[in-house]
Amino acid sequence: MTGTVSIAFWVGAAIGLIVAFSLARLWLWRRAVSAEQRPPLWRLALLMALNLAAGALLYLTLFPPITPLRTGALVVATQGAPGMIAPHPGDKLIALPEAGSVAGAEPAPDLATALRRFPDAARLRIVGGGLEPRDLQPLPLPATYAPPPLPRGLIEVALPQPVAPGGAFSVAGRVGALPAGSIALVDPSGAVVDHAATVSGGRFVLRSSARVSGQTLFALRLQDAAGHAVEQIAVPVDARPVPRPTVLALEGAPNPETKYLRRWAQDAEIDLRLQADLGGGVQIGDPPGVLTAARLRDVDLLVIDDRRWEGLSPQARGVVTAAVREGMGLLLRPTGSLSGATRREWAALGFPLSGGDDAREVELPSAPGSADSADPAAPAETPAPLERRDFALSGDGTASLLRAADGTELAGWRPLGLGRVGVWTVADSYVLVLTGRGDTHGALWSALFSGLARPDPTRRLYVDGLSRAGVRLAACAVAADTIVVDPAGRESRLLVDPTSGDQACAAYWPQRAGWHLARTPDGAETAFYVHPRDAAPSLQAFQTREATRRLVAVSGVRSAAAAGRGGRGAPWPWFAALLLVLTVLWTVERWRPKRAAPAN
Repeated sequence: MTGTVSIAFWVGAAIGLIVAFSLARLWLWRRAVSAEQRPPLWRLALLMALNLAAGALLYLTLFPPITPLRTGALVVATQGAPGMIAPHPGDKLIALPEAGSVAGAEPAPDLATALRRFPDAARLRIVGGGLEPRDLQPLPLPATYAPPPLPRGLIEVALPQPVAPGGAFSVAGRVGALPAGSIALVDPSGAVVDHAATVSGGRFVLRSSARVSGQTLFALRLQDAAGHAVEQIAVPVDARPVPRPTVLALEGAPNPETKYLRRWAQDAEIDLRLQADLGGGVQIGDPPGVLTAARLRDVDLLVIDDRRWEGLSPQARGVVTAAVREGMGLLLRPTGSLSGATRREWAALGFPLSGGDDAREVELPSAPGSADSADPAAPAETPAPLERRDFALSGDGTASLLRAADGTELAGWRPLGLGRVGVWTVADSYVLVLTGRGDTHGALWSALFSGLARPDPTRRLYVDGLSRAGVRLAACAVAADTIVVDPAGRESRLLVDPTSGDQACAAYWPQRAGWHLARTPDGAETAFYVHPRDAAPSLQAFQTREATRRLVAVSGVRSAAAAGRGGRGAPWPWFAALLLVLTVLWTVERWRPKRAAPAN
């Protein structure tokens, strides 16, 4: 707008100079001619007036005046709008397709069409649940929107990312206006695996583990205080077969901890190579070997306790450090008080540990009762207490892996080069297996291994959020020529949006609910789940509500300023008047009065 004002100013100045030059020329011409040829004064005044009028009309033709502000609002009925809406005088009522039948409303296929039909609207008033994704474009007019009350069901849900078979996963979210109730995570057999009490607006986190490989559907079940179902959402869990991680465990002596760790690793299809030192140079377990750079290059994670660490040669410790810097993970497992030399060496790896001379009991976060209990209101069962060495892991640069129920840090890690170094302070996690909590035992070690092991360099396609049939979704990390196969076997080729850059995102319109398979030309496959169109109504209503509220807030200032300025009117009336004035001016300038012939 500033550029337009500047152009108008300079054009007006140029027209003014031209008109001033014309007036000066007329005045000088009248003074230069003789008294007999001098035109009457009224003719000079008329010519000057016509020149002034022509200059003004030329400027108004090029820059018509701002039209008066528009009046009246465009009332937009969206999904959930009442059947009767009373518009104010001068307002126009339209109904989008989701609004259904609204008395006296003119139907419109979308908001853009409605704005084109009624260009004289001065503002927008949005009524109902909010605008659909197709209408979430910057608004050209000031808008008002009164959001409806929060729905009672689930208004936020963070679905789990793909996990390895046997790995732990979590589901987080927030409940809407339900005053009190409970939320339960239900496995495919219908058993409650975790639950929590809920309040209005409260958040929750539920956890479980993927016991088998493949795609399964858990469920989030929300109930009110009376036990009546409020809402249920499918929770897709993709336990992807991944390259078997190679883990090397070096122990200073045989112990129950490594015995049950080996059993879990076998169930989780992890290649665990275990060696325990019996003293006197005797070792049991997998065939021993010298720690060399070439050997550790094939190891994703090295687990070693303090006694075995002290038995390594300085050259072997240097090889381990170099392997970590190249990407291998290292899990240090103190089983007792550390010597001064071991403390210094572990501090050089990034973990300056303090304390650790004593052991104390810690409790893990409470988990639901028996797996066959289907009552989410059943009392929580606390896992058996574990013994932890009282090392202090907190400090700058330390990331937490696992915490006790009271917030005590059980495991943490720090980066070292391309790899990670972690410390696990619990010495008897095998007690969980002996007390019937093998799932918790596996979840602990799964978190340790996945948090520290050498990362998988494979980049897989992913879809964020909850996808619905018939609604466009964005898939990212898409390889060229990726094909998506829907549950009916229909194939669609994904086209990567070049503007997405390194994210390599592509749009996809799923037509059916269920598991979809994305397949790359090299045979790599990734599964993602599409929910039915009517799934999670509370979540969909909340997302629509918040998106509309943000759009109105962002567009309000810009569109209000634009509406306040108004728009320029049509130039044609001014151009017609300019032609008329120029015609009169030309006629008056060419007119010469007839003079009487001189007498003989």
